[in-house]
Amino acid sequence: MKHRYTLSVVILYVVCCVLYLLGIKWGLPSSDLKKYCPVEVVVSENYIKQSWHISKEKPEDKLPRSAFNIIRSLHPDEQNILKSISTMSPEKLDFNPHFFEYPSCQIYLVAITLKMVSVMKFVHLSSDISYYFNHPEEMGKIYFSGRLITVIMALCGVILFSIVAISLYGKKGGLFATACLGLSPLYVINSHYMTVDIPMVFWMIVSLFLMIKFMRTEKFLFLYLASFFTGVAAGTKYPAATMFFLLPFVYFAKHRRLSLFFIKSIFILLAIFLLGFFITTPYALLSFQEFKRDLIYQASARGVGTYGLLEYIYSFSGFFSGLWTGIWLIFILAICGIFLQAKRRNASDRIVLTGFLLMIIPLMSAGGFKYARYYLLVLPFLSLSAGALFDEMLQCKSFPKKFFVVSVCGVFILGSMAKSFAYSLLMNKKDVRFISAEYIDSEIPSGAKIMYTKDPWIFEVPPVNPLKHSVSIIPEKDLEKAETGSFLILGELQYFLTSGNRVREMEKKIWQMKEKGFIIRKIFASFPRVGPFKFDYRWTLHDMIYAHPIILLFYKP
Repeated sequence: MKHRYTLSVVILYVVCCVLYLLGIKWGLPSSDLKKYCPVEVVVSENYIKQSWHISKEKPEDKLPRSAFNIIRSLHPDEQNILKSISTMSPEKLDFNPHFFEYPSCQIYLVAITLKMVSVMKFVHLSSDISYYFNHPEEMGKIYFSGRLITVIMALCGVILFSIVAISLYGKKGGLFATACLGLSPLYVINSHYMTVDIPMVFWMIVSLFLMIKFMRTEKFLFLYLASFFTGVAAGTKYPAATMFFLLPFVYFAKHRRLSLFFIKSIFILLAIFLLGFFITTPYALLSFQEFKRDLIYQASARGVGTYGLLEYIYSFSGFFSGLWTGIWLIFILAICGIFLQAKRRNASDRIVLTGFLLMIIPLMSAGGFKYARYYLLVLPFLSLSAGALFDEMLQCKSFPKKFFVVSVCGVFILGSMAKSFAYSLLMNKKDVRFISAEYIDSEIPSGAKIMYTKDPWIFEVPPVNPLKHSVSIIPEKDLEKAETGSFLILGELQYFLTSGNRVREMEKKIWQMKEKGFIIRKIFASFPRVGPFKFDYRWTLHDMIYAHPIILLFYKP
């Protein structure tokens, strides 16, 4: 039995590793892009050098995003980390990233990694950005190195989480909880990106692990370390700071009394938390005005705050719809597990429930639209709730009931894994933006007029070679005046989907263009699927379709 359990754990880790690595090269810059993005057409090398840095003071000096198509990945946010690194001057001991829309921990971690792999000659680091315009494959290696960090942290997070889950809910419940986390589509998809989301979850799990160690040993060193790594988690992504409030609860849950020592401990924990944050994001103090500027911008862009009762209710409904999209079937088990934990009220359950309720706060404070990745905040706690439910259900003596529980939970896990595998498999194939770019390059005659309605950056629409086709930008309101014989490219990520029915929105857009004199020439679409099963075909959240947006090609006869 022991060997069977060990084998199950090893298999789970291996499956997770395969899911995270499969498709890791999705959307990376390559020399193939030169065909669509000739360097000589973009801008002068001097302007490129000046415009690579992040500047909010002089937005007029910035190039349009499409100027960097050849060195961008297909993820809209990955480039921010590299831009931040490029603003530093280590030789002058200047490590200011000049970017605080999210904290600096992962920026520094990627920078250190890139320096190490450059010493090993895996990547070529150059201060001259024009080098990468001529060698986009080298930029692809840089992105790849940053993504590997995410994969390592994702896998280490799963391993550490399994220790936490097993200590709380036994071997079977703990293994099931780990499968809920590690095989979740939300966790798997974001493990492919050089972003801050999975690293944030990793540091949260480290902190949770240390909290449980404190609960078992009552050694305050573990609680202090938990506070420090909570600060590191907040230094990776700001919303993780909410987890700090779990620390005094863990102490109180163990000792169940208020005392002067308890009050003093809270102040000590706060000081250690701030130490963890400012060590990883030192320029939040050293360049406070920049920090304040970006923090205000990020809060306003995400609608942080309250907008009345109706907005709050809308956010609450959006919270559950987002959970369903990102976590899928595990969501059902997790909600049932929460009710069970609320009923049992033992120490472990109280910590998990309190953690879940605390991490809802930053989610609920963001009014309006939410990205699926926001729900990674609550995923560890929801997975633990699902594990608690599974462990409880296995306690029944009846074999038929036990068999039914295992079967249902097994189906749910397999369904979640199938969706994750479908995404990873899709990301391992040629992206729909490049498929449509190849079609336009080969099937549309040279010299034909091709129009966009917005700046054509590669995240939203396929690139078109301006030396082969006449490329122009025309506002949507002026499309009726477009010349006959011209083509129009629209991408789903430009307009359609924040939430809602993708197919209905696409049909609506086709009808709108028909009224302006355009007919649909071709629809480019590629959906995650396993055999006959197709996922996220109709309804999903914005960042769940980064790897499979619908591209529409119109023609004006």
